[in-house]
Amino acid sequence: MSRYSRVMLGVRIAFAYVGTVIGAGFASGQEILQFFTMYGKYSVFSILLATFLFVWVGISVLKMGFELRSRSFRDTMKLVFGRVSPFVNAYMMLAIMTIAAAMLAGAGALFEEYVCIPFYIGVGITALVVWVIVAFGLKGIFAINTWIIPVIVIFNVSVFVYSLQVDGYAVDAAPGFDVTVFDIVKAGISYASFNIVLAVGVLTSAGSGVDDPRVLKMGGVLGGVILGAMLLMSNYSLMRYEPEIYEFEVPMLYIVHRMGPFFCAAFAVVMWGAILTTLVANVFSVACAVNDIFKLPVRIALLLTIVACAVLSFIGFSRIVAFIYPLLGVIGFIVISVMLFLTKK
Repeated sequence: MSRYSRVMLGVRIAFAYVGTVIGAGFASGQEILQFFTMYGKYSVFSILLATFLFVWVGISVLKMGFELRSRSFRDTMKLVFGRVSPFVNAYMMLAIMTIAAAMLAGAGALFEEYVCIPFYIGVGITALVVWVIVAFGLKGIFAINTWIIPVIVIFNVSVFVYSLQVDGYAVDAAPGFDVTVFDIVKAGISYASFNIVLAVGVLTSAGSGVDDPRVLKMGGVLGGVILGAMLLMSNYSLMRYEPEIYEFEVPMLYIVHRMGPFFCAAFAVVMWGAILTTLVANVFSVACAVNDIFKLPVRIALLLTIVACAVLSFIGFSRIVAFIYPLLGVIGFIVISVMLFLTKK
């Protein structure tokens, strides 16, 4: 493989990694607001810790996939957890399907709010697009992320540059409450662990299809750094509009409205793109696991996965986030902690 080919493959892996993490919560600013912005100037340290974990664990999971030649995340979990792996795999299936359902619900709500298309039609359109992309396997995931992630990054940079020019809140100010080292560490670890555990399926599959470990390291480092840079820029932008930013369910939209109609329309596209990249990664992971467990044809496993996620999506995005996300975050922290410990050994 030529140097150029290695670099391009590393970039595609990095974009797939970023695309798995950047969902509706990230793009809307709500996740960043809740995990980081509330800690004021100290949030930078939490983001740097999360970035370190994105790089370190991302590389570790990619290398696991390379060594195991994993067909799905089940192979990785079996190696790491041994006899208890069936329980961990059950959690992984639940977690990934839950996030996929939440993303579909978010897509339906987006179509309903911005295009005045009924919720269920928005869900159906998004599900169909996901089916077409995932039917091509990792090639489809790499292709869609290669197009969408640069657009999301450019939009993120545009909002950041705009925020630099406004006369807003002093970002070097301390929050209105006492912040401990524990708070800072907890925020960084919680955010990274929850998101990384959902990326295990794509990362292990990506690692299994590469013959050069240097490509995996490049993909893990670049993906983690891009995520960290986007977190820092979004966090800065949100801090410029404190405290009123906390009153909005979609904080980033409050900023975008000030930038003009074009950016409002672009934001809707970016939101759908962020939902799509997470969806294709999650559906791919679950479909691979279903195929591995039940030995079903890949396209049948894919269809069953999408239908199940579409049905779950009618629970609603906010309900899924409120009742299921916190528990998944706790379990995700345990899973990542064990993976880090065993990988280090």
